[in-house]
Amino acid sequence: MNVLISSYHMNLVLEKYKKILKKNKIKVDKIIRNPAVKENELIKIIHKYDGVVCSDDEFSEKVLEKAKKLKVISKWGTGIDSIDTKFAKKKGIKIFNTPGAFSCGVAQYAIGMVLNLSRKLTVSDNSVKKGNWKKFQGTNIENKKVGVIGLGKIGSRIIKYLRAFNVEIYGNDRKVNVSRYFRKKGVKILSLNQIFSDCDIIIISVDLNKSSHHLIKSEQLMKLSNENILINISRGPVVCNKSLIRCIDKKKFQIGFDVFEEEPLNKKYLKTLKNKNSILSSHNAFNTREEVDFVNDNTIQNLLKGLKN
Repeated sequence: MNVLISSYHMNLVLEKYKKILKKNKIKVDKIIRNPAVKENELIKIIHKYDGVVCSDDEFSEKVLEKAKKLKVISKWGTGIDSIDTKFAKKKGIKIFNTPGAFSCGVAQYAIGMVLNLSRKLTVSDNSVKKGNWKKFQGTNIENKKVGVIGLGKIGSRIIKYLRAFNVEIYGNDRKVNVSRYFRKKGVKILSLNQIFSDCDIIIISVDLNKSSHHLIKSEQLMKLSNENILINISRGPVVCNKSLIRCIDKKKFQIGFDVFEEEPLNKKYLKTLKNKNSILSSHNAFNTREEVDFVNDNTIQNLLKGLKN
């Protein structure tokens, strides 16, 4: 059987799985791209493969239409928004991922960004390394109002960590049953606009789908001020980048963003954001040794399961 490994992360550790792949008579071809393989490249080669291990590669309907032999797509990680799952199902192609795999690491990352921005750790670090000895006054997060948008596995974990800081926790989720559950747990449920109007700190942790694409636009962002902190550890397109640039120039709010609508981050956006009180990272919130090792193993097992059935 022929398998394409287009996952950047899996290609880094592929040697570890060489024996098990050989034992199952799997011949591997590799494409190494960071962050993703584009549709036009996949269209030309996908007809050769029985299975794929991918990251956020563009498995559109056009690509899957050409996939004459494909039995399984084993997604490295959680999000499958780059795969046309409806068309894959229509063609009988199995889709596997590792749901909730990075919830612990991503939630810790979000809290780390909040603490960093509120206490100006990076600002102080950069200053000292330049030979200065300035004092930068921060703020406590205790007693602040914190809004969590998206109450899935990551949002739930963020709330668990937040409780230790004695903050007021507010939540928003489009699923009524999820909102009802968290209301019973003492989380005050607000509308999206209320979150942006009332909360000091806002953490975005939603999945990317049709309803969450550009969920956060100027309407919400213009409600913020320089006292607010906005964290995005979900997916880039959840926040409209054009709106973000326009509004942050006007309202001067603080951001901790791990994801962007265009990755790597477009230089014209970087020019604006790097001069703000911000923390920017390279879609790296997931990246802990423990969780990455688990996802590596599970992704290979998913591939084998899909090829055998």
